Amino acid sequence: MSAMSNKLNSKLNLPIIISIILHGILIIALGYKFMSDTGENYGSINGNSIDAIMIDPSVMTEQYQRQLQVQSNQRKVEQQRQEQLDKQVEELAEKAAAEKAAAEKAAAEKAAAEKAAAEKAAAEKAAAEKAAAEKAAAEKAAAEKAAAEKAAAEKAAAEKAAVEKAAAEKAAAEKAAAEKVAAEKAAAEKAAAEKAAAARKAEQAKKDKALNDLLGGLTSGTPNASGGAASRKGASDGELDKYKSLVQNAISNKFINPPNLYRGKICELQIQIAPDGLLLNVTSKGGDADLCREALAATKLAVIPKPASNLYNEVKMMSIEFQPK
Repeated sequence: MSAMSNKLNSKLNLPIIISIILHGILIIALGYKFMSDTGENYGSINGNSIDAIMIDPSVMTEQYQRQLQVQSNQRKVEQQRQEQLDKQVEELAEKAAAEKAAAEKAAAEKAAAEKAAAEKAAAEKAAAEKAAAEKAAAEKAAAEKAAAEKAAAEKAAAEKAAVEKAAAEKAAAEKAAAEKVAAEKAAAEKAAAEKAAAARKAEQAKKDKALNDLLGGLTSGTPNASGGAASRKGASDGELDKYKSLVQNAISNKFINPPNLYRGKICELQIQIAPDGLLLNVTSKGGDADLCREALAATKLAVIPKPASNLYNEVKMMSIEFQPK
């Protein structure tokens, strides 16, 4: 502002100097005019001569004061104009500065927004790439793990299948061998049992024949001389025991006793028969359960001899203690 004021003062001093010079020229011209008038009028006014031209100093002073006042007013006007101009310049400068600041702020905000957007895009891209890489790595690891687990499971299944197959083959071989041994043993036992049964049957048939011969046709119902007396007197204990022995032999003929399996065991059977010896019913009254089961089956297959008429009442419901031979 001081440099601008000095410049303004220098501009105002020049018009003052010029004004003073012009006023001096005007005064000289006026004086020269008065001096150039005709001779007859020179020094006279209205025909009256004057000795000299007089200039009133007060007039000159007043005129000078007016000039100074005009110049002062001009200076004030110029100063006001300059102040307004400076104010406008300052306002324009402030406006320009404000616009510049706003533009710089907008540019900075735009740059910051663009930078933030770029950073966000870069971060999102990096995050997406990282997520994709992690996903790919996880999928790869999961696939490798699944493949390894599948291979391990297949290997374990194959090993298990091989072990189970070997165990099954071994068990099958052992079972076949055991079954073969058992079959051979059973066949041998069966053959032995059949042989023993055949021997017992033959022996029993021999005994039955001898007993029939001994009883003199008692079991066939044919009376003899001594039998007639017996029938009239009733069955004796000996005849009853002999008949029960025949019944037991008939049951033994149908009973298979694998090599002395039931040795020393007894089953009490209660047998009900018809007059012709037909088996009506048989039950077990006590004894070894297994023996009784086999004895009941054998009794149902046995041919019970027909009792003599004088024995029927004694044997139609009889008890027999069956013991395998």
